[in-house]
Amino acid sequence: MDETIYSESEVGKRLDKIRKKEARCLVFKGRKIPLVVRITIGRDKNNLLVIDDKMTSRFHSVIQKIKSVYYVKDLDSRNGTFVNGARVPKGKYVKLNPTDVLCIGRTEIAIT
Repeated sequence: MDETIYSESEVGKRLDKIRKKEARCLVFKGRKIPLVVRITIGRDKNNLLVIDDKMTSRFHSVIQKIKSVYYVKDLDSRNGTFVNGARVPKGKYVKLNPTDVLCIGRTEIAIT
């Protein structure tokens, strides 16, 4: 069992119950994680998505829903956040599309 995925927690179980069919998801290590209004990603256990990778900062990036569109922002991480191989500029939000792939450290996360 992969305990680094926050969806195994009580909050993650509640999110599974409110997921809508048209909602987008992250695919991480073969598991679908529903995108909600705001998801923090990093090594620290206080993130909604915890990645156990030394190339990932404690608080690495955030995915934010603005109106009906999802965006990713790097949180001044050491190694950067990448969308389809392009680095997310510091201090900027980058729009996420359903076929995009996020690269955080050595970890790839698909958007579906």
